[in-house]
Amino acid sequence: MNTFGVLFRLTTFGESHGPALGAVIDGCPAGVPLTTAMLQAALDRRRPGQSAITTARAEPDQVEILSGVFEDKTLGTPLAAIVRNTNQRSGDYEKLKTQDRPGHADAVWRERYKHRDHRGGGRTSGRETLCRVIGGTVAEAYLARDLPKVSTVAWVSQVGNLVAEVPPPGLTRAQVDEHPTRCADRAVREAMSQRILEAKEAGDSLGGSIDIRVEGLPVGLGEPIFGKLKASIAQALGSVGAITGVVWGPPDLLARIEQPGSVFHSRKDTYGGIQGGLANGEPMQLRAFFKPPATLAEHAKGGRHDPCIMPRAVPVLESMVSLVIADLVLQMNARPHTL
Repeated sequence: MNTFGVLFRLTTFGESHGPALGAVIDGCPAGVPLTTAMLQAALDRRRPGQSAITTARAEPDQVEILSGVFEDKTLGTPLAAIVRNTNQRSGDYEKLKTQDRPGHADAVWRERYKHRDHRGGGRTSGRETLCRVIGGTVAEAYLARDLPKVSTVAWVSQVGNLVAEVPPPGLTRAQVDEHPTRCADRAVREAMSQRILEAKEAGDSLGGSIDIRVEGLPVGLGEPIFGKLKASIAQALGSVGAITGVVWGPPDLLARIEQPGSVFHSRKDTYGGIQGGLANGEPMQLRAFFKPPATLAEHAKGGRHDPCIMPRAVPVLESMVSLVIADLVLQMNARPHTL
């Protein structure tokens, strides 16, 4: 399955060391303002080689819009965009023709498909996520036109055992992007950066978490049974590599589930903006947990890999959430009074 969404649909294609990767977005309404510069700005936040704590693969990730846009507005037709690979070093992965990497799905893919692209992980590479950022940017352009109050911002909340303080409401992406870690807590982000650099030097890796806050959602967004807002978000985030779990609600929710109901339900933010599967008008709060990347030791030193993927994953998660919201908005508009 390479297509995500019901009415607002994203299809991704391409491999890490192939000629290009790309996205086809179907279902975006006509007349949405969209430019190449908007897509490029989003991709620049995710691209490799942007700081010392990320992979050294220097890809400019220059995007080309092939269809679906005319005079800087969407046409309502399938929108296709590609990013060409320009900095492959496929020789770094020659041993992987016969050797499976510990912690990766190499053996599983071989058993399932009997044939695979071993170069840089092929289709399973994190490079595929640039396609999701393209789709998410189109979704956000649509939401900016029809629901301008919706704002989705994510930030790194934990690296290893370093935990950041929760930022106040109103946090912007520009504030998150001030530091390479994409952590909003000035007191801990330098320590995070140093810890990531140490792991990189040692051929080790670090996991942690990313928090997401969505403000301005219309009350009732979502479908109350199998299309619950939280279920759609879980599917979207669960499709991102290295994510091991998602929690809906305030950051201290896991500690609060030990409380009796009389205490647990006394706070307004308990539900994370979702009740009965639908948005309740409060800010939607999420936390996604990441395992440490599985490329370690000599594999890590021989190739070009992120020792901690969270800083570059922030725009990816924002994009996946925006895709869900755009899709659910179209669904709600199509059948506002039916179950």
